[in-house]
Amino acid sequence: MGRPAFTRFLNTAREPRTGDPAGVRWGDEFVAWETLLDRGRHQAPAIRRGHAYVVDPGAGLDALAGLFAVATVPDTTLLWAVPGPLGVAHRQVAPAVSEIAPPVTGGPDRPLWGVCTSGSSGTPKVAIGYADQWESIALHYEQALYGPRYAGDPDTAVATCLPPQFSATFFMTVLPSLFLRRDLVLFAPHDWGAVHALAARRPTVVLAVPAVAAAACLGTTASTDMSRATLFLGGGHVSGERVRLIRQRYTGVELVNLYGTAETGAVSTDHDPGHNEHVGRPVDGKAVWLRDVGENGIGTLAAAGPDCAAYLWRPGETPVANGGYVTGTDYARFDDDGWLCLEGRVDGGEKFNGMLVYPRAVERHLLALDGVVDARVLVRRTATGLEQLVARVVGRIDEGAIREHCAVLAPADQPTVIECVSERDAAPAYSSHGKL
Repeated sequence: MGRPAFTRFLNTAREPRTGDPAGVRWGDEFVAWETLLDRGRHQAPAIRRGHAYVVDPGAGLDALAGLFAVATVPDTTLLWAVPGPLGVAHRQVAPAVSEIAPPVTGGPDRPLWGVCTSGSSGTPKVAIGYADQWESIALHYEQALYGPRYAGDPDTAVATCLPPQFSATFFMTVLPSLFLRRDLVLFAPHDWGAVHALAARRPTVVLAVPAVAAAACLGTTASTDMSRATLFLGGGHVSGERVRLIRQRYTGVELVNLYGTAETGAVSTDHDPGHNEHVGRPVDGKAVWLRDVGENGIGTLAAAGPDCAAYLWRPGETPVANGGYVTGTDYARFDDDGWLCLEGRVDGGEKFNGMLVYPRAVERHLLALDGVVDARVLVRRTATGLEQLVARVVGRIDEGAIREHCAVLAPADQPTVIECVSERDAAPAYSSHGKL
């Protein structure tokens, strides 16, 4: 028989924490975890065993209550996603919860959950895994990512300004906070006041993207003591200039660059970022290896673990089982010291004026130029059929310096259009995913 995602969690007595109960602060609202669980139990009669549901992460605290409602019923499928972009028929059955047709049929009698990837193609893709492994994920992240500095410390708070539908938000903040009864704070990207207040009085783990953290630091000239905080930066390039800026404004902060995807979960961490050479070493306890390795030592990144997707599903198509491991979207190699070095995306090649170019390789070349803190290169095709290799560059840099720096590249790899923007004015250039 199947089981709910929270079997052990719901039936295990836990020692009460001293002081106020742990819970979630979402903007100006605060609700204890136990209250949210009670709301979920109250809504659970609307959830049918063996059926599939979409829980809208943008619905605030109702989303967490809805998550609990679905997770307490055996053999359910829970998609943590905004319903509209999925493009599937849905029927609302409770606040923030809508029923859909099950994306996976004939599978194991286990609860499933899924999250949309944050790719830029515009086509929804859902990474689906086993929800009865949530507690394993929470304990793994607690030890491998938060420990030894925070693991086991009940006073540690967790905060993020990333959209709640992100897989990183769910894995790194929601699950550890829920299962380990930590305070969770979801704050607006433009207002880090709640984080400053937390870090002033207790240990704090913060999850953000580099561009947002840099913008927060640029918004003030005063330094803030963040010696009790660790700032995990994911979803973007962490340049040396951004690292220096963050450490100047946030004195004593521990910075960690986090690499991973919705399909693989967390893959590696770099505790000394800003060098543009590698993305650290694989997360402790995570199986990470290379497939189809060439003579140059470069292969396709692969990973296995409880946070890895068991299926990949594009709405309207049949889900594809992963066979026990996930092949990532990046080529990579391990250097002689064991650092994981990314060597471009598996799907990174594009045709440009009849020639095959690799925009990610051009980006890496641009990021090696002094003054550049971020870069995005893409092939743009106009309505008239004209093709342009466009480079958007953030930092203290001008077009002339970029063209000079790119003169050593093959002619097809040299950007034909260059757009420069300063770090201070860069916010509108980023997507909600923190990417150019």
